[in-house]
Amino acid sequence: MSALTFIIAIIALLLSILAYRRAGGARELKKTVDSLSSTMESLKDRAGEELKERVEHLTSVTDSLKEKTADAIDRLEKAVRGRPEEKAPEEKTPEGEPPKPKRPQAKKE
Repeated sequence: MSALTFIIAIIALLLSILAYRRAGGARELKKTVDSLSSTMESLKDRAGEELKERVEHLTSVTDSLKEKTADAIDRLEKAVRGRPEEKAPEEKTPEGEPPKPKRPQAKKE
């Protein structure tokens, strides 16, 4: 019985080898692998270009936001400190003493 099973297994192996060769064999497999490799390379290139474009866009947006933030901080500083012509004259201190820091005063309305 085991001899018959062995003979059937060998026949099945030969049939599978013939089917593999008829389907193209190693050459067809190599062509498929090469085709997939070239497709992957083109996808990598395309993805790399898209990534570069996104980085450039984000850089320009970041620069724009930096400028807007700087302008907002500048306006806030001017609003808090007031205009230069609104400042009171500074008091003179005797020589040798460092000037005392002044606290901002609330504006009277």
